[in-house]
Amino acid sequence: MATTLPNEILIEICSHLHPSDLYNLSLVCKRFRNLLWNKTNESAQLIWRTSRLNFVSHLTLPCPEGMSEQQYIWLMSLLDKCMFCDERDKWKLALYWEFKMYCCLKCLAERTVSRDTLIKEWEISENILRCIVPLPPNAQRPQLFLMRHVKQTLKEYNKLSLSKKENWIKRKQKEIDELKIENNEYRKQHDSGRYDYNERLERIFRTLHMSKEYHYGDLCCW
Repeated sequence: MATTLPNEILIEICSHLHPSDLYNLSLVCKRFRNLLWNKTNESAQLIWRTSRLNFVSHLTLPCPEGMSEQQYIWLMSLLDKCMFCDERDKWKLALYWEFKMYCCLKCLAERTVSRDTLIKEWEISENILRCIVPLPPNAQRPQLFLMRHVKQTLKEYNKLSLSKKENWIKRKQKEIDELKIENNEYRKQHDSGRYDYNERLERIFRTLHMSKEYHYGDLCCW
């Protein structure tokens, strides 16, 4: 019977469900999945936005530009394993909002490169680095950059004529400075909702005492 319900009634029902229930519902049949996982349909976006605001109280910041409501909620709240290797040990997992990744340290290391490596081995200037979104350093890791972002930025820069490069750098650096502020707000929102006070303290303790097991970008050649 549920699979024959008119879309209008189905949308009304979905507006009263928690995001985790919406996800489970999307697994029932192809029709539900097509409705609920449509990332451009306004009705689908409204369903997930309504569910987020009604049931996930800490997710009050708007969905970022370029990201669907489904992706936003999934990354911020529902995902409970590494998005690359399926690691489920919560102490090995973290959200790296700057890269829109929820993953383990091993998978982070495989996809990133350190600031020192970019400067010393890739010979990228400080000016260009300021045009790329960084992951801030902590006691366990250096400042990191997503390899994909680095290559995209270099490709874009190298296509420019000499006369356009200076203005391009200024514009990109301004965008990145603004994005850093925004990223910090989203990161704080995630941590306050996913972790209680004791877990936040435990994560800080583990970060301070974790050995530097992984090397970032050492195997990457440019």
